[in-house]
Order: sequence, then C-alpha cells, then structure tokens
Amino acid sequence: MTVFIADFPIIGMVRIQTGLLMTNFETGGFVKKSTTLMVLVFSLTICCFSEISSAKKLMAHYMPWYQSQPFRGYWGWHWTMGGALNPPTTYASHYKSLFGLYDSSDPHVLASQAILMKFAGIDGMIADWYGIEDFWDYGLIRDSTNAFIPYIKRAGLEFSICYEDATVKNMLNEGHFTTRSQAIAHGVSVMQWLQTNYFTDSAYLKFDNRPVLLCFGPQFFTDSEWTILFSTLDPKPEFFPLKFHTPFTMRIGEFDWPSPVGGTTPSSPTSSSSIISSLDTFYNRANNYHWAHYFAGAFPKFHDIYAEAGLHSSYGYIDDEYAAFGTTYSYTLDRAFQSSADVVQLITWNDYGEGTIIEPTEEDGYLYLEITQQKRKQYIDPDFQYNAEDLRLPVRLYNLRRENLNYPQIMALLDEAEDYLFADNLQDAEKIFNQLECNTLLSGDIDYDCRVDIDDLSTLSLAWLSNSESSEWNPACDISQTSDGIINFLDFAVLAENWLQIAP
Repeated sequence: MTVFIADFPIIGMVRIQTGLLMTNFETGGFVKKSTTLMVLVFSLTICCFSEISSAKKLMAHYMPWYQSQPFRGYWGWHWTMGGALNPPTTYASHYKSLFGLYDSSDPHVLASQAILMKFAGIDGMIADWYGIEDFWDYGLIRDSTNAFIPYIKRAGLEFSICYEDATVKNMLNEGHFTTRSQAIAHGVSVMQWLQTNYFTDSAYLKFDNRPVLLCFGPQFFTDSEWTILFSTLDPKPEFFPLKFHTPFTMRIGEFDWPSPVGGTTPSSPTSSSSIISSLDTFYNRANNYHWAHYFAGAFPKFHDIYAEAGLHSSYGYIDDEYAAFGTTYSYTLDRAFQSSADVVQLITWNDYGEGTIIEPTEEDGYLYLEITQQKRKQYIDPDFQYNAEDLRLPVRLYNLRRENLNYPQIMALLDEAEDYLFADNLQDAEKIFNQLECNTLLSGDIDYDCRVDIDDLSTLSLAWLSNSESSEWNPACDISQTSDGIINFLDFAVLAENWLQIAP
C-alpha cells in the first residue's frame, strides 16, 4: 500500500475511522490537502507498511444438546433436567425459542439457525462439545454438532469446539473407564478425532494457522495430561481454557464467561458494579499476561432454571438491564469490541437452562440479534447488508415447514426458499412465504402474495394487450371487474386502485 499526501493518488483502499470522523479513499482516487486529512494520512503512514489487524470475529457459543419428542420420539435431558419437568407443558427454561422446544439434529432448525447467524452478522459458532463416546447424551451431542456444521459452512461461517473435559471425569466416576490411564488414553483419542474430523477443515477457526480449541475448564485433565493429549497433534491447537481455570503453560489465552453472584435473584440481582468489576478483571488479566490471543465475552443476562428443576441451587442472577450502563448485552458487547481480543464470544446462542439466549425467543423477540447487527455496523462493517426485518425470514421458513410437513409440494417450495436465503436472494424467498401465508386476496394481487406491488405490475406488463389466443396470455392478469378476455387499461385500473395495498 502506498500513500501520498495532497493531490496525489492513493493506491489501494483505506478506511480511516477516528471518533466520529470516517473517510473512505477509493482505489485511484484523489484527495485534497487539509489539516485534518494530513493528520489522518500521517497517522496512516505509520502503519501502512505493516499488516493492519483484521476486524474482530463474532462467534456464538452454541449448545447442540437438545432432543425433542416430535422429532425423535422422546424429550432429552436438557428439556427435562432429568425428568423433573414434563415438556411441552413444563420445560427446563424460563424462556422459549421461536422455534419451539426443538431438536438439535432437526435439519429444518439447523438451516434456519445458520441463516439467522449470518443475517445477524455472526461469523461462526463455537460448539459446546462433549466428546466422541456413546455415554449418556455425549454421542448425541457429537452427532448434532456434525449435523450442524454443513449448514454453518453453507452460510459461509466458521466453527470451533469448546471441549467439556468434565465428561471424562463423569465417565471415570461412573465406571465407564476403570483407571485414570484409560481416561487419559481416551483423551488422546478425542484429540486425534478432532484433528481428523475438524481441525483440518477449512472452515475451522484458526489463529496463526493453528486450530483453536476452547475448554470449559479444565475440570479433569492436569497440565501434564494435556501435554500428553496434544503430543500426537500436528499442528498443536491454540488452547483457551475458561478464565482462571489453569496455569497451563501451553495456554495461549483464556475466554471470559458471565459471573453471577451466588444467592442473587430477579428481585435482588448481581449488581452492576460486580459485572463491571468482573469485566475489568478479565481485561486487565489479558493485558497483564500479554496474551497473544483471547476471547472477550458478551452476554444478555443470566437466569438459570436449576433450582426450579430441582437439580441444585441457582448460580445467581444477572439482569438484562441496569441503570449504570443500560442493556447488559449492549454494554458487554461494547466492552468486548473495545478490547484487544481477537474474538467476541456471544454467550450464548441457546443455553436455555442458564437463560443466556440471544436467538429469538417469545420473551425477548429478536432484540439481541438486532443489537448484534447494530454493533457489527458500528465496529466492523458500516455497510453490513442485512437489517432487522431480514432476521424474521429464517423463523418464517421454519414455522411454515412445521405447519406443512404433510404437504410435499409446499415443502418443495420451502426447500427452494431455503436455497434462496442461503444465496442471499431474500426477495424470492419472501415471495414464497407471502404466497403461502396469504389468506385474503386483493384485487390486483396477481401473484397471490397478499400485496399489490411491482411484481404484479411486472406480470401484468408481460401479458399486456394479449388475449386468450396469444402466447403471452395469462388469465391471472384478466382482473377487470367483468372478465373480458383481454389484458388492457381496465385491468391496469384495478391494479392501480389497490397499488401498494397489503391484505390484513
């Protein structure tokens, strides 16, 4: 990149943003000399010969652990909390997804979730992953993760793994392994499986050309055992434990997580000062340890169901709004974007048990994904193409599929709409949805989508002045009050009378 001051071409494309001032220089463009511009260009020349750091990535922490009776014939543990609750009447959450009590292997759910992530401005997902063993629901979580990844890749997103090594402790305690040596050997097999199946995937998240592995802990393996687990891997992963969990020497950095104060409740929540202090401590820790990479965290709230489900006492409560800083999600996102972290981990996409959900719910609607869009535009991409209305389309797709499972022709249309959404052809997808949802037809609504608009005018124009003997004839366009077998101004008048009307 070459930069010249005043009346000289700027080669390449540069975006300068300082405070409220943003100046775009297009390839081959010219600039005029000014004090402000000279200061900006001078600042730019300091870094223009070195690589400018890439924008932060937004990665949603994703739970692939739900099983639903409508999809597979029974309700899984994460909807029942071990049978204490009775879905669909009672279920393990204070919140309910707009997808209902879904199954994490349902392809219709997975397609809509991947599209939603893309439309929200999220770069990928971090799967909360329980390993490869068919023990308890661990194998189901493995299979649901495998089912989701093709949709993530189809949306152009990335993925990574957050390994729950507490699963190995559970298997050892339950006699699935009889010795710790067997448990360690299993850990080695897990890492080799990850390298074969995930780490080499072009869509897998990498830093410095090395795969990124998070661990929710560690809660079982020791420092020396992690060295054994990684010993056969090439390249070895960049390892990120949960904050404060290990002094492990191979740790690259850590990831943050909500810290509700024990004993807090909706009527007496974790204080704003505690939230601020927790964030300050983590970011100061990152600076003091000079981590090359780390994961900032943003979360909407914390409202678990554990006490109500009879599992154990609540971990505490974090409110969604505070007088000190406003919406918790907006505040934690701002702090994350203003940090030096490489990745902002959104905590979480769908942990209904702990109430940290950003996917659309009956209680909060699309609020958190709309905020995500706004923050992406503010901090990463001012020209981000998707808007709040676009977020409704993947949910409409899922709901229409759920309503029409027994109608193959309609399901084929919805498969086509899914293809349109993945291909960013939102207009044609919405047209299909409008047609299927339309119950009241308007005069002039030639394409039966409950609205009279440019699509109807276009269809009418293609049949203009045709009659039943013409190749251009379209009987749907013969909309005059008395059908006369010709497409003319009488038909146009009907369309014009209802122009831009939408049926109730």
